[in-house]
Amino acid sequence: MSILRDVDLDICAGTIVAVVGPSGCGASTLLRLATGAEHCDAGTVTVDGHTGAAAPRVPAVLDRSPALRFGRALASITTAARHAGVVAPEAEAERLCALVGLRAGDAPVSRLALGDRQRWALAKALAARPRALVLDDALAALHTTARAQTRDRVVRELRERGVTTLWATRDTAEAAAVADELVVLDGGRIVATGSPADVYRRLGDTAVAEVLGPVSAVPGIVEGAVVEVWGQRLALAVAAHDGHCEVVLRPEDVVLVSGDTTGVDAIVEETTFLGSVRRSTVVTADGSRVVIEHPAEHRLDVDTRARIALAPVPVNVRPRD
Repeated sequence: MSILRDVDLDICAGTIVAVVGPSGCGASTLLRLATGAEHCDAGTVTVDGHTGAAAPRVPAVLDRSPALRFGRALASITTAARHAGVVAPEAEAERLCALVGLRAGDAPVSRLALGDRQRWALAKALAARPRALVLDDALAALHTTARAQTRDRVVRELRERGVTTLWATRDTAEAAAVADELVVLDGGRIVATGSPADVYRRLGDTAVAEVLGPVSAVPGIVEGAVVEVWGQRLALAVAAHDGHCEVVLRPEDVVLVSGDTTGVDAIVEETTFLGSVRRSTVVTADGSRVVIEHPAEHRLDVDTRARIALAPVPVNVRPRD
């Protein structure tokens, strides 16, 4: 079991807080504490102003929610809506099945495929009209396109109802898409919190930056409010001490340029087609390994030469080891 240390997290009513981190970071433990499935050895968990046995239980939808052995999908969703006091529970069950894309009708829950079981668990949880909800990789079994569509519809439903939501996911793009506040866990501690955009740009902290996608580090020299790298002089995003540094980059911070443009020569190490873009890794003349994203139609073959430069935007730096 992961051990949480010094975790202080206040979730405002009606907001969606997404939790991300490397494997073993403690996210699942945090969620079990929030639902009351586990109890902390120190500190308290307060739900709606109450702690301990007096705190209301927070329902959860897990990546593998347990199936009803004999229950049927639509009937169980209808029952949850009826118990929540919904005026027309049958119509509400049908609406929620459409919302999550569940087309299994009234099939036995135990016979549903894993993806449809996740849809069923989401619909059943929403039918109960919760004030708060925990989602632990609750969309993990869905196909990429269906997952994004279901995610967006579920988020709209949660926001319209003002459901306070703690949403853990291994998909950092999903976390950024759903969250009002993003929490990064590492080694059982919260290492960053803030809006998705703010956390994404925190490149000076390696533990935070690498959780949210690939980063590259290249040598530079800070002088005043600018840093020089590959013959370019760029503004600093955050003030830093003069001297040698590492310039920390996201793939979108690097651009392909022509041979007569200021930049650095590189050799293509690998390239991956991602649909609308390609993600390529190149090794520069100074030995830096740099990940770049570029239009899909601009194909880079392995072992061929390319020239790269930095986009003209403020950059983040950190001290060299």
